[in-house]
Amino acid sequence: MQIIPQPLFPSMVWSTRFDDHATLNAELMKLIHQMQEKNPAGVQNTNVKGWQSPNNLQTLPEFNPINQRILQACQRIGESIHFMPKLSYLHQAWVNVSPPGASNKIHYHANCHFSGVYYVSLKAPECGSIYFRDPRVASRMMTYPVTQLSEFTAEEIQMKPEEGRLYIFPGWLEHGVEENRSDRDRISISFNVLATQQR
Repeated sequence: MQIIPQPLFPSMVWSTRFDDHATLNAELMKLIHQMQEKNPAGVQNTNVKGWQSPNNLQTLPEFNPINQRILQACQRIGESIHFMPKLSYLHQAWVNVSPPGASNKIHYHANCHFSGVYYVSLKAPECGSIYFRDPRVASRMMTYPVTQLSEFTAEEIQMKPEEGRLYIFPGWLEHGVEENRSDRDRISISFNVLATQQR
């Protein structure tokens, strides 16, 4: 008897790593330290014990190199899943500085097609992974009697952080970030992207 699995309604997470991330990240670190010095209080959202910038990196010319890469990656993903042609990709982006002990509560991003994170500086693996919650959890009626979790039976799946790594995922996919248990700051750039018809 042949049993053929057929995945339905997959929750995608896309990933890439930039070849020149060392040079890119060195420049980003300078800019991020300058931002922190100008605004030491930052803003409070889902970050716990961490610092977050305003959602305005997309308006700052000095962040154009990472902004352009984010938008290019999202556009290529949109094309791969048959988004309409000639869409405009608009985004908001912000910096997260998570010192030892910091984390991000589970959350999602409404009113956007893509969300994501780019890792600038960290100490893996102790710095804490981003994790995603199965969107079917609320409708599950029973747990699975398994000896080992799989992508089908796990309620949460972790994706390991890595300097220069970009993760992109649907804005509706619930996610959080584990506590930073390393002795270094975990520094990342998060973003939301909306694909819209040009006017």
